[in-house]
Amino acid sequence: MDIKILREEKSISQVNRFFFYVILWSVFIQFMPINPNYYQYIAFLVPISIYLFINRFSIKRILKPNILNLKSILIIFLIWLSVLPIMLLMVELYVHFFGSTLADIVSQDSHESLTINFFLIAITPAILEEVLMRGIILDGYRNKSRFVASIMNGFMFGMLHLNSFQFFHTFLIGIIASYLVFATNSIFAGMFIHIINNGLPLIIDYLYPIVPNEPYVAEPQFIGLLIFAAIGLTLLILLFRLLFKVNDIPFRSYKELSDERIFNLHLILSIFIFLGFSALIIFST
Repeated sequence: MDIKILREEKSISQVNRFFFYVILWSVFIQFMPINPNYYQYIAFLVPISIYLFINRFSIKRILKPNILNLKSILIIFLIWLSVLPIMLLMVELYVHFFGSTLADIVSQDSHESLTINFFLIAITPAILEEVLMRGIILDGYRNKSRFVASIMNGFMFGMLHLNSFQFFHTFLIGIIASYLVFATNSIFAGMFIHIINNGLPLIIDYLYPIVPNEPYVAEPQFIGLLIFAAIGLTLLILLFRLLFKVNDIPFRSYKELSDERIFNLHLILSIFIFLGFSALIIFST
């Protein structure tokens, strides 16, 4: 495609507007008398289906449904292990400075069986949130550099959770998942790490349950976590280099084919909605 055409393409404006509608719709759903188990299907599946139908001739480009090789799967698992101490450090810091009230609410058990919980907490988000974020939204930033696209994807992914507690570590995992898609050219890379990230803690909690009604307590272990986070960050870079190499994709890519504005009206409105709803949650608890 001609460079001039790429620079005039308004893909960011399109997905930022779509994201704004999703955020608005998600907030509206919060006030509807529906079973929480159906939340993601109503909040995400409906707008996703509409968007993909409208853009049905570009579905392959948007979703990148390429099968992962076994080496990539192993490396992705190691990447998750490397990023885990960084996420734990972020959670520790949040709870230390802002308290554990939101953590207690978000971590509440739905009292379903392990199979149902795994489907609702691991499988469903891995499909719907990845199609939404690492499919539709990431595709909208295709003419920006990987770094810019990944940072913005993580930022929007954090806002998608509509609370400040989950924002920070989902911001990070959104960046990681975006780079995984770039490194494999497959949305299944994002789905795989999403399933691991949501599913393994669920299985561990099932095998080693916490004391009922005991609130979330974060023991301050900042020094140890900081050391492990630094090691994890180093391993993360090395593993990503390996993942790009395994899939024969150049590791370095800073090229931008578009100078389209990122922080347009719809994204700014999305930020205000996120901040307002997050504040509402905090003050209502």
